[in-house]
Amino acid sequence: MVPVVAEIALENRNTFVVAKLDIDESPQTARKYDAIRIRPTFIVFQDGEIVERFRGVTPKAEFVQKVLNAIDVE
Repeated sequence: MVPVVAEIALENRNTFVVAKLDIDESPQTARKYDAIRIRPTFIVFQDGEIVERFRGVTPKAEFVQKVLNAIDVE
């Protein structure tokens, strides 16, 4: 999933930002967002608020669509 997410970040860099959190290096932050139990966990923020959360391996097109829907971009 890492290479796919990297592609998504590059291809959509003008629309949204993709950031990665290493849960081993930042366990408190991971716990704060309940991102430990199922990996990978993707959390979409808009204006500092969580607007979408999805977990598990997700096909590229579905991943992008979920993010765009969450931030209300068509």
